[in-house]
Amino acid sequence: MGAAVSEDLKPPKDAEDDKLRLFLVIADDTPDALMRVLGVASVQQTRLRSLTARPDGAGLSIRMEIDDQGDERAQFLAARLAAAPSVRSVGFGWR
Repeated sequence: MGAAVSEDLKPPKDAEDDKLRLFLVIADDTPDALMRVLGVASVQQTRLRSLTARPDGAGLSIRMEIDDQGDERAQFLAARLAAAPSVRSVGFGWR
């Protein structure tokens, strides 16, 4: 039982050990644009770690950091985001 307790008390891994993907989405600045983007991320079962959304000119700039699930999953998510209504463009890479 002591070993299980000591495992639970270990500090969390450094942020450096966790790989994150950064997605930048430009969408129309409509009331539902953010919810549409988050809906796609949710359906794709991403684990959101950071989110920033702000008006950018005539559009909405959305920055999402998610746990990395590999190149194929990132490309699939980017394609699904790009197909969402109101989305103008999508870019992604490493953080």
